[in-house]
Amino acid sequence: MVEVIYYVGVFYLLHLFLRMSFSLNKVPFVEWSFAGGDVSNENNLSKRMVLASENLRQTLPIFLTFAVLSVVLEVDNLLLAQIWLGLRVVYLLGAMVDLYRFKHVRPFIWAPSVIVLFMMGSNLIA
Repeated sequence: MVEVIYYVGVFYLLHLFLRMSFSLNKVPFVEWSFAGGDVSNENNLSKRMVLASENLRQTLPIFLTFAVLSVVLEVDNLLLAQIWLGLRVVYLLGAMVDLYRFKHVRPFIWAPSVIVLFMMGSNLIA
């Protein structure tokens, strides 16, 4: 489980850099290096990465809490944690290819990750 927590941390760091990485051809690096930088020329892919990162930040604290509690309480939530991470990677890839421009696609990818969190939580109290 500790390895999955590590990989989730690396995945989150990747999220932080994706926005900047995809717009470096339109926005100079120096504009990303301070809070008042003009990043208004970022491309649509970068904007979608921002939305995907915001979505990840909504459930990341819950996941990390459940994952750490699973380690401390010695509850086997490893498979569920791996599934959650896999679903979050799929969500990011869907944002990259602009899959969410189609109606009702986003919930089919996002909702299972929330269900997995409920399952992790129920394992902790069972």
